[in-house]
Amino acid sequence: MEFKVVAASYDAAAQLLSYTATGLRNGLKFTVSSRVKCLKDPGSKERLHMVVLIALTDHFKRPSPSGLRW
Repeated sequence: MEFKVVAASYDAAAQLLSYTATGLRNGLKFTVSSRVKCLKDPGSKERLHMVVLIALTDHFKRPSPSGLRW
């Protein structure tokens, strides 16, 4: 999976990271906007990329609305 984080912001009060990522997975282009719970601000670009990678991996493990795996 190849992706880049297009936008991200961290809300310290709610401990939520909001992000938008776009990329390729299995030859298909995707764009995902979501929020993930983070106990502290990721800070660096490398940490942000790792947090989004974990969130996307979890997202693509779930079945699609049709019941099929991505």
